[in-house]
Amino acid sequence: MEEQSETLSSKKEFAFASSTILSQVGRGIIVGLVVGLIVGSFRFSIEKGFHVIQGLYRDQDNLVRNLLMICLLYLVICWLSAKLTRSEKDIKGSGIPQVEAELKGLMSLNWWSILWKKYILGILAIASGLMLGREGPSIQLGAAGGKGIAKWLKSSPVEERSLIASGAAAGLAAAFNAPIAGLLFVVEEVYHHFSRFFWVSTLAASLVANFVSLLIFGLTPVLDMPDNIPQMSLSQYWIYLVMGIFLGVSGYLYEKAVLNVGKVYDWIGKKVHIDKAYHPIFAFILIIPVGIFLPQILGGGNQVVLSLTEQDFNFQILLIYFIIRFIWSMISYGSGLPGGIFLPILALGSLLGALVGVICVNLGLVSQQQFPIFVILGMSGYFGAISKAPLTAMILVTEMVGDIRNLMPLGMVTLVAYIVMDLLKGAPVYEAMLEKMLPESATDDGEITLIEIPVSDKIAGKQVHELNLPHNVLITTQVHNGKSKTVNGSTRMYLGDMIHLVIPKSEIGKVKDLLL
Repeated sequence: MEEQSETLSSKKEFAFASSTILSQVGRGIIVGLVVGLIVGSFRFSIEKGFHVIQGLYRDQDNLVRNLLMICLLYLVICWLSAKLTRSEKDIKGSGIPQVEAELKGLMSLNWWSILWKKYILGILAIASGLMLGREGPSIQLGAAGGKGIAKWLKSSPVEERSLIASGAAAGLAAAFNAPIAGLLFVVEEVYHHFSRFFWVSTLAASLVANFVSLLIFGLTPVLDMPDNIPQMSLSQYWIYLVMGIFLGVSGYLYEKAVLNVGKVYDWIGKKVHIDKAYHPIFAFILIIPVGIFLPQILGGGNQVVLSLTEQDFNFQILLIYFIIRFIWSMISYGSGLPGGIFLPILALGSLLGALVGVICVNLGLVSQQQFPIFVILGMSGYFGAISKAPLTAMILVTEMVGDIRNLMPLGMVTLVAYIVMDLLKGAPVYEAMLEKMLPESATDDGEITLIEIPVSDKIAGKQVHELNLPHNVLITTQVHNGKSKTVNGSTRMYLGDMIHLVIPKSEIGKVKDLLL
């Protein structure tokens, strides 16, 4: 019986591998509609809730009464967080490492449990004023929605992974109105290669989810910047190189801090004898003074980014804002509440870019009218360095600001920042988070699946018997010049070909590292 089930599953996987583009687009549209509604409502609830909390902090005439209401809300969130995270630990934090782990076959997540628990707790945590982003939870909610659709369709494991990837991209697209960045993020940060299995459905899902989001929030870009920003002359391009180096070093320091903030929480928890499930209480206590004195810098950071081009800030104010947001972003993320670092990173990058811009304006190197470009470059370079996903950073910022004219400067700054991060041996932040999480989370259920991998420079020109694959991995077919053929030990791999492998789900990540 078990053998019949495995044979049926294998047939379904090979059928999916040979399915038409239209069928993949159809699945992507379904995912996009569902995820667009989930993430769109998630984003809408966060924005409305945050404005209420921010309004309470700003109402200085009734501050005592408002603080009592806020503290009561924070206590409720802490209690609910402890209750929900104990029953489902995978709703903590960003959620992106968990999605990556599932696509690598290292975890199998309970999609329904994650979907409703992360949705509710994520809204409360992010809307509370903590410096958390909506994009990580949006990506995980999208992935959970994609997995739910896969279960509903009774999909094979390879199709399920495709729908999970599509859902993740759709989640980012709906969160930021950035459909192309959604696709690129999944390629660069989560899936790590282009595959026909997923990219067509993923693009369709991203576009549809973005359309749903536009219906809810309108056509205005998320980070709408001033029009007609004067371009930098070629003689000023050296500034981009210096800025890239600065952002790369700054990104490395951020990564070291965010990967170790959990240790600080553990130490404090042991000192005051508070259970780990109640660590969010520290973040809420510490955010209250910021809310009282600087309510304008609360939240994920999109208001901060927009304010940089609407008001004139001096160097000292920008530096204070950066220091506060850096520290409190760590405090917020380290609490374990559902919330990401994506948008906070962009906000910090915009502040760093603004600092460079103010210096350049004061030194007479650029005009005041050129200042907004530094805000844009700061976001892209800082995020590109920390995530080590430069293409995503460039396209994401371009889509968010709604201006394509700065692609050349964005490319220069982001590339330099990425190179500096690599020279400093910085790892992609989400992969580093995954490595820290895996010892207690990794699973090995022995389930066999089919994957598609492009022939890279690493294996091009080699014969199959030279690949030194694990004994439980089998290459079944090779697609060469658009034609599929079976392989044997003497079959030679050519650059640009695609190979299909039958592989245990838990070995996906290892084999990709070996071949790509």
